[in-house]
Amino acid sequence: MKRIAWLTLIAAMLLVSAASAAYVSISAPKEVYVGDRLVVAGTSVAGEFAQPSLKPGFSTDVILYYAKGTKSEVARKTIVVQENGLFSATFDTAGLAAGTYSIEIVDPTQTTFGGSSKVQQMVELIDRSKDIVVDSPLTQEFDGTLDLRGTVSGIGDAGVQVRVEHDAAVIYGPKYIRTDANGAFSEEVPIPDGGTYGVTFSDTKGFISTVTFVISGKPAPTSTPAMISANAPATRSAPAYFEVDTKSGTVTITTSVGIDWVIEYIDEDGRSHKVNDKGQLEPETAEFVARGGTVYVKVYPMSYSDRGTVQVSAANADSIRVSQAAPGLFGDAVPTTAQATPLPAFLALLALIVVVVLARRG
Repeated sequence: MKRIAWLTLIAAMLLVSAASAAYVSISAPKEVYVGDRLVVAGTSVAGEFAQPSLKPGFSTDVILYYAKGTKSEVARKTIVVQENGLFSATFDTAGLAAGTYSIEIVDPTQTTFGGSSKVQQMVELIDRSKDIVVDSPLTQEFDGTLDLRGTVSGIGDAGVQVRVEHDAAVIYGPKYIRTDANGAFSEEVPIPDGGTYGVTFSDTKGFISTVTFVISGKPAPTSTPAMISANAPATRSAPAYFEVDTKSGTVTITTSVGIDWVIEYIDEDGRSHKVNDKGQLEPETAEFVARGGTVYVKVYPMSYSDRGTVQVSAANADSIRVSQAAPGLFGDAVPTTAQATPLPAFLALLALIVVVVLARRG
């Protein structure tokens, strides 16, 4: 009888111990391409045999082992169980050898997890780097583009996705580019400078490979167009007028500061434009593309009470000067200073009369 009592007590203790152990389960893809992320998902929602869940905030490690031959640890991540009983860990597989790996969650006491828990999973890492052959040089001279040419086996004309990184920033993509029936691709990617560029190739299956290119040289320095200028007094009722002999390309017209100026200009096609974006602390600026003809400019203060001398500067222009012809083109009255031109003719006539009178007296 005593023996039966002891056996019953031991069985009861084992049941209590089993009931107190928590349920946990991990899962991951069975196959991952080298270079892709290996994401391990976990749950501690109560499983079979009414096992309890791990409490929110419980933490332990998940370890990635290389399982070929002698098992060796590759990396480990710490997981923390959340309110919903879920947790996750992510491993970077870049640079790892292809082969069989084991993912295992650590039981900190050897009795924390119940017998129905899933604490291990096998994963096969597959190296696809041999699926791509890059034909463009891995070292190139800077010319503003990165030359990408090569072939991806087994994808035909499905296209390949390209992502280009430089100085820890993505400068192109991810973007699919065309492949022909043989998986061949060719693309010129715009780049800003020389240096090292990492190009990642992927397809609908996932990661294929990352290839490093070295670009030597730098872009040629761009020269700032020389500014030329002219100035004239201006009020709201008596604007300043200028004519600008432009060069081909982008022309920039800029005012001086101190007054809230308004720029109007008539382009080479006779179209009128108005620019009034800034205040008195910043120059008003008009920018347009010219063909090398003459552009007429009108400048005046935004306020009727303001008056002053405006300096108008032009970049990418041959000349800028105060214009007597511009007012009429804008539909404005010609300034009175332009009406004083008949006076010299009157003086010439008066001189002629004096000469005739003196000749008769003689």
